[in-house]
Amino acid sequence: MDWNEWNSALASARLCYLLGLGLAMYGGSAMAHGAVPLAELPLIGGSILIYVLAVMALGRLPAMKANPSRQANAYSLLMLLVISFASFTAGIPSMAALLFIPAIHGVLRLGQRSMYLTSIVCAVLWIVLRNQGYPTDLDSLVASGLELPPLALALWVMRALNGEVAVNRNRITALSYKDELTGLLNMRAFTRMLQSEHRKAASSATQYALLMIDIDGLQRFNDRYGHEQGNRVITAVTDAIKRSARSIDLIARYGGDEFMVFLPGAGDDAAEIVTNRIAQNVYNITLSFDRSMQRVSVNTGRAIYPDSGSTIQDMMSYAGRAMNRDKEFRRSVSERRPDQSELKRQAGLQD
Repeated sequence: MDWNEWNSALASARLCYLLGLGLAMYGGSAMAHGAVPLAELPLIGGSILIYVLAVMALGRLPAMKANPSRQANAYSLLMLLVISFASFTAGIPSMAALLFIPAIHGVLRLGQRSMYLTSIVCAVLWIVLRNQGYPTDLDSLVASGLELPPLALALWVMRALNGEVAVNRNRITALSYKDELTGLLNMRAFTRMLQSEHRKAASSATQYALLMIDIDGLQRFNDRYGHEQGNRVITAVTDAIKRSARSIDLIARYGGDEFMVFLPGAGDDAAEIVTNRIAQNVYNITLSFDRSMQRVSVNTGRAIYPDSGSTIQDMMSYAGRAMNRDKEFRRSVSERRPDQSELKRQAGLQD
């Protein structure tokens, strides 16, 4: 359990348990000083025990787990009820300070409307509990009310900071899921999504295709023109793959010059169409390097679930081997193809 994480459903349970501890400490201290008769001990202790059991039950109810907002509102109501009951039973006005816990809970866990409603209830209870056991007059009510603005300011600052933390956390999460150069999914995010999709396909006995792509001769571009120009190639290939894939497909940058594409529900025919489209769109790319135009090509391999493998690792291995075969085939064709000077010599045109 990460106690630095206060933006999850665990935060509600933690604050509830802290409130239970606070109630026990208040009750124990009051009884030790004779402020509360020992006859009240079973009632106060029993109420705290029931409260803790209720907190545990709320955390396990399927209906509450399925609706975090409803669960958070239930926790808030439970905290307000137990504070009111314990304070009136013990007759300790200072127990009103415990209202700060449900107020914090509202700031961290509730929506805007529920937060405002909880804040109003806490403010009313604060004034009522602070004045219990004393003659109620206008001056005492005003004095209790004047204690609220500093507390409200502290809660407002906490709300603002919590919102800023949430925004920054979302930004960091988004960045951690994307490749910096291409904007595609990185392999961490792709693998997580692929695992989920693989489980769905296995349970429903449906197909999917996995494509592995690498840029042919990227190292040659890097060595001759520099890594900045190599990044131009990677970006251009990325755009070509995006244009070639379907809207439901997932695309990731696998490594320096390699990409992965997940095609949900695709069999071999659909995968071949996408593969050929990628190869053609990439081949249509022409980039200028030192005043010369260069074409780009890719090597591709595909695997079809479940024919190519029953696990993700099997699928990736199969696609990788298919890509390497494609690479070897291209190299063998290139080696057999005569260059222009040889063709001129054979035609008797060599100077």
